[in-house]
Amino acid sequence: MSIDVIIADDSAYLRKSISDILKGSELVKILEFAKDGEETIKFVKKYSPDVLVLDLLMPKMNGLDAFKVIMEECPTPTVILSAISPKNLDSSIQALLMGAFDYIIKPGGIGAKDLPRFREELLAKVLLASQSQIKKIFKKEDGDYGKVKSIRQEIIDQIFDFGQYLNTLTPIQESKENQEVINIGKTKKVQKKATAKSEIKQKESAKISKLNVAKPTLKTSLQKSLPSLQKRKEPVYTPNLTPIKGVSISSNLVVIGASVGGPRTITTILKEIPSNFPAPILIVQHLSAHFTEAFADNLDSECKIKIKVATNGEHLKPGVVYIAPGENHMEISVDDKKPCIKIYKGTPINFCMPSIDILFFSAVRVYRNRTMGVLLTGMGSDGVEGLGSIQKIGGKTISESDETCVLFAMPKIAAEKGYADLILPNYSIYPEIIKFGRK
Repeated sequence: MSIDVIIADDSAYLRKSISDILKGSELVKILEFAKDGEETIKFVKKYSPDVLVLDLLMPKMNGLDAFKVIMEECPTPTVILSAISPKNLDSSIQALLMGAFDYIIKPGGIGAKDLPRFREELLAKVLLASQSQIKKIFKKEDGDYGKVKSIRQEIIDQIFDFGQYLNTLTPIQESKENQEVINIGKTKKVQKKATAKSEIKQKESAKISKLNVAKPTLKTSLQKSLPSLQKRKEPVYTPNLTPIKGVSISSNLVVIGASVGGPRTITTILKEIPSNFPAPILIVQHLSAHFTEAFADNLDSECKIKIKVATNGEHLKPGVVYIAPGENHMEISVDDKKPCIKIYKGTPINFCMPSIDILFFSAVRVYRNRTMGVLLTGMGSDGVEGLGSIQKIGGKTISESDETCVLFAMPKIAAEKGYADLILPNYSIYPEIIKFGRK
């Protein structure tokens, strides 16, 4: 069974370059190329691909407008191609909030040294997007929502280690130098080898039936396509859970963690929280530092409650949502006997920075059983043990259910370990948050 992909970008060279990268996996089949938003909609409706790779800045109809139509009429797992510039940062975040699977920074402005990492990140995200539940979640048929177990979701259960690997791929930074470097790093000699390999793969693929004969698994394909995909070991993290005494606590606390699929889910929840919510809410969303400010601004404009990017040293206030800044850990500390926020660079935990576990463990030290922990959609295991520590101390814990998770991994592990007091679809989580905040 191939992963069918459509590539939409107004640059013919970039379309070809991306195609060459994705063909590095024996599972990927490129169905069509679109050069503008109108063609993108037409091809997505015609082919119903497993994944769409979509540029936001295109002629006739831009990618954001095309994406709106696609998610309304034929929902498709989409990886956004984003250029880091003030011109379209907001558009990238809007796309994520509308349900895009993930994003990747376009190679137009990166240095040659970053191109191997771009290849890995692009292929990894497209392969993982093909395993998402976006089509199921966006189904329009009445009575069908959440009842059909996705066949691809069964594969997800076997590739948690790949999710941890994906978390090690930090976003590629744009450089002012080498602005014209889009060469994906292939010499003619390498291209000839790739062509030969491609021909071999095509012959092998012809022998594979769609469903009922031996074929490469996603994990096997990833290991072949991404040479650095190995089971990585990281330093063992032992959290300090010693209670901080003498703290003046005037409210309960809600801490939320999310990864892939989180922006839309977080928006769904926070839209329902009133402006006079009597407790602070702290959120770790795995997101590049380039996008954190735009994400918070979008949320603040969409929601009644105040939302901001957290800053180091500020005291926690009720009725405020604090978003962890990208590429920094956020934890709860104490200043002048009052809870405050600590922001710092550190070692990635669960291959993540910011780490959900860091936030959750710190909440246990300060707020103890007055903490509610919520673990939402995402790959890997970040936040799982932190949620368990909140439950152990007598706080309230929630995991998002399979019904609405774009990727049912982090909350699935927490639920299987018995760490979740409640397992709920995202649209049923906000009443529990409101009730807990008002205790």
